[in-house]
Amino acid sequence: MKILIMCGGRGARLGRLTDQIPKPLIKLNNKTLLETKLEAYFRQGFDQFVFCIGYKGELIREAIAQSPLKIQAAFSDAGEQAGILERLYQARNLFDDHVLMTYGDTFTDLELSRLVAKHQTSDNEATIVVAPIRNPFGLVEFDQNEKVTYFKEKPILNYYIGYAVISKSAFDLVPCNVLAMPDGEGLIVFYEILMQMGKLGADYHSGL
Repeated sequence: MKILIMCGGRGARLGRLTDQIPKPLIKLNNKTLLETKLEAYFRQGFDQFVFCIGYKGELIREAIAQSPLKIQAAFSDAGEQAGILERLYQARNLFDDHVLMTYGDTFTDLELSRLVAKHQTSDNEATIVVAPIRNPFGLVEFDQNEKVTYFKEKPILNYYIGYAVISKSAFDLVPCNVLAMPDGEGLIVFYEILMQMGKLGADYHSGL
């Protein structure tokens, strides 16, 4: 199965760090995020990749061309303004029945083959990876009279961490107006559609 890496965002939250390079090329310990990810995936036996590029995509292409890893690379460029879901949709002809999608700035020690097998043996159109993260604040809910109805201090919540296995057939279920939604809004609605159909699975990851 191919791994699709989302590398097209502006990375605006990193401020000046991404003025000249896209976020996956930011370095940690003298190695780019993208290098770290590719090496980890390659060690697990994955060598076929689709890179969804956009912002400064030519730098992603150059980095892949210079990689010492023997990988097969394909590129999809939906433009700098495309949201995550539109980038995925535009790249759908570059992968087969299923694709393992990951964000370009997310790293885990997830066992990818296990995740893929879990999805392929289910009836889900997508399986998303969730991880427990402790919220640093107390969560409060209150009614229309401003009476507190719920209070929990620093709860552990399950977060979507930017990894998913998605069936190609899932994209046939997406309305055109959802595809055009900006940033990650379309992806959220896409997952909500699958959830309402009972076709969205979760994989719990408690590791790194």
